[in-house]
Amino acid sequence: MFKKIMAALSAFILAGCLYAAAEDLVIDGLGKLSFGEDVQITDGGGSRAETIFKKSGHRKDYGKTDWAAVMYFLTTPPGMDMYPDRAPYPYDSLHLYQIRKSDIRGTYSASVSVVKGTEEAFFHGKREKAARFWECAFHEDATRPHSLFGLPKISIEEYQRMLNSRLDEIKGQKLQAELVSFSPWHAYKNHDGTYRWTQEARVIISDERHLSYPMWVYTNLYRQGGMYYLIIVQGSHTAAEKIGKNLLYAFYGLERSST
Repeated sequence: MFKKIMAALSAFILAGCLYAAAEDLVIDGLGKLSFGEDVQITDGGGSRAETIFKKSGHRKDYGKTDWAAVMYFLTTPPGMDMYPDRAPYPYDSLHLYQIRKSDIRGTYSASVSVVKGTEEAFFHGKREKAARFWECAFHEDATRPHSLFGLPKISIEEYQRMLNSRLDEIKGQKLQAELVSFSPWHAYKNHDGTYRWTQEARVIISDERHLSYPMWVYTNLYRQGGMYYLIIVQGSHTAAEKIGKNLLYAFYGLERSST
């Protein structure tokens, strides 16, 4: 499944120029991310890569695969269930985009996955403690928590051991993931006084053939009108250097919808 997903995602990124492009990314129900003239956004709704992602979320025991374990660790706010065994399935709401930037040295691209849903879609009536934490996590006053479930900061080595331990539990494990850099979930204030939660990592994924894939994963979580919006950026380490600041400013400056 890892190879299939990566192949489809790579094909989508490479084919981005075939789709209509814009300078803004408008997320229905949340708002607009603006990037400026040097960045183009491609709408990949209905693409093969998007379809593969959606179908994967329906596969029995997909959440127990090594790829799902890696992506859960890198992209999923703790307590949320992205791969449940029953509907509603969060990935049914997936909308895929591509972000692209060019300079004299080349063109740099990354995929942008937007998954949205209610508390029921992300928690399925379970994990009550986590659901209540995230319900308060976006408050704009002193009731907002400042750390993830009150946990102390730990080192990248400890996070690596956590990831290794999770992968070691998986039957038929073929993937390894090495954290190159890791900034765990933390709340950041936006320009309008609201908050988002962000996690960012650079990782090297290795498969059973010892082939390695450097990957950058930059995830932001917003809440608006009782809905959660999880925005996952995936690209290369080079893309992180070239596009990272554009995304940071866009996420900070999100123009929220009036609804």
